[in-house]
Amino acid sequence: MVGEHLATATAVLWIADGLLVAACALACYDVWYKGVTGIFKKRVDENLLVTVAVIASFFLGEFGEAAMVALLFKISLYLEDRAVGATRKSLNAITNIQPETAAVAGPDGQVTETPAEQVQVGDEIVIRPSDRVPLDCVILSGSTAVDKSAITGESLPVNAAEGDALPSGAINLSGLVRAKVTSPLEESTAARIIKLVEESAAQKSKSQKFITRFAAIYTPVILLCALLVAILPPLIGLGSWNHWIYTALVFVVSACPCALVISIPLGFYAGIGAASKRGVLIKGGKHIENLAKLTDAVFDKTGTLTDGKLQVTEVKALADLGEGEVLAYSALAEQYSNHPISRSIVAQCPQLPGEKLLSVEEIAGKGVRAQLEGRELLCGSARLLRDAGVVVPEGIEANVLLAIGGQCKGYVAVGDQVRPDSRETMSQLKTLGVRTAMLTGDSAKVAAKVAGQLGLDDYRADLLPQDKVDGLLSLKGEGKTVAFVGDGINDAPVLAASDVGVAMGFGTDAAIEAADVVLVSGKPSSLPGAVKLSRRVMNLIKFNIAFALIVKFLVIGLSLFGLSTIWMAVFADVGVTVLSVLNVTRLLLGGKKQ
Repeated sequence: MVGEHLATATAVLWIADGLLVAACALACYDVWYKGVTGIFKKRVDENLLVTVAVIASFFLGEFGEAAMVALLFKISLYLEDRAVGATRKSLNAITNIQPETAAVAGPDGQVTETPAEQVQVGDEIVIRPSDRVPLDCVILSGSTAVDKSAITGESLPVNAAEGDALPSGAINLSGLVRAKVTSPLEESTAARIIKLVEESAAQKSKSQKFITRFAAIYTPVILLCALLVAILPPLIGLGSWNHWIYTALVFVVSACPCALVISIPLGFYAGIGAASKRGVLIKGGKHIENLAKLTDAVFDKTGTLTDGKLQVTEVKALADLGEGEVLAYSALAEQYSNHPISRSIVAQCPQLPGEKLLSVEEIAGKGVRAQLEGRELLCGSARLLRDAGVVVPEGIEANVLLAIGGQCKGYVAVGDQVRPDSRETMSQLKTLGVRTAMLTGDSAKVAAKVAGQLGLDDYRADLLPQDKVDGLLSLKGEGKTVAFVGDGINDAPVLAASDVGVAMGFGTDAAIEAADVVLVSGKPSSLPGAVKLSRRVMNLIKFNIAFALIVKFLVIGLSLFGLSTIWMAVFADVGVTVLSVLNVTRLLLGGKKQ
């Protein structure tokens, strides 16, 4: 009778063990497959570590432990996939702001849904309430409220009416409007944002590159150490083979690098997604690293710290011309320039002189040299006039001086207003321990006034575009990380020379290409938030690394004294990985800037 019971119990145990083996094989065949095939591809990762642990546990007769290892590792993979999926979903939401079609109004008034890539510049489109704006356009008729949060990160809607520009990706909240397309699909605001976001995910930081190299070396080293733990102690008589092989398996599982390999790239990925929600496009993890250690922020003046809406504030005649003639000849010289100062002068002059220009040459950072019949016309900075041998009266601080035939005839003063958020931006940066400075081609008098209004730590004035690069380099010292913030006009060289180039809005293609960060809202107040977010990302990553290493060393230490089991090691690794991932995904829960 006893023999029969023992036989039955043995059979039940064999069946139970067989079911555990089958369950592990079915649940973890993909893990085992990746682990084994990785060897042939010279890629040794956590899949191989778990495969070794499970198979070795079977050989030791620890079927329950093997099943627990397999189960917990699969749970870990599931939770990681969910967390990574949530992060990817956040970024995908950003890249889904471009509608695929547009409602194009034909000459007969018929509205046709047309693929957005087929719509031409100048076509008339209809944007209905709740529609997303398909292409950059200008309103021809109608008025509405527009939600630009997907573009700029600003949560409050703005009113738009006839003549106002609408960026693609914005949402029409209320009224039906008709608009004229101003940019093809590939050059639209939404398309450029999508391109920047997609490119940013591919840019690896130093930390990401290091952890990739680290993982490639780390896993083989762990397997070698585990092999030594399994072999050396029993060879010198410190215990049984079973005990030390089991201890080596605990060591292998405890040292699994999942948390380290996942949390670092996921942290940067989540940081880029969170910044995008706030209207800040960061072109990769390495720029998050640089923003986090930012020590100095250097700003261009016109269009960055000031509103860029230049107006003529004063016209003064110095010789035989009247003030109206000084303005008119200045406008005549500046009419072909795209510089904001030039445009403001031309806009102020309703009628140009009847004389014809024979030639026009724009000199970067100085002004314009033109030829009238028998006379040279110079319009620009005092440096331009002095370089041509013209005597400039002392005490003139105007932006634009006019010389005709080698004589200074007068000047035009052009100015703009400091942005409402510029002073608060400087204050927030100082609170973060960041020094502030300004580089400008404007006069020292104007620069000093703006620097005083904003409480800047330093400024440089009367700079040519190439001088701005030298000015930036003079502000950089050992151990400093310097950002340059500009609106894009003549700023590409200095953006490229800085540690972090920050472009304000979508000014010029060259500036956006050279920049590392784009403030889509076009407001400097977005910068302090980007610095705070970057520091938070780096702090979370450092915390995750420290937390993972502490737990792993603790479990490894316990295993060497026989105080931890394989399933405990897996549970600790899963817990560390999941907590690290959840810690990182908190970045995506901050919402948009209010």
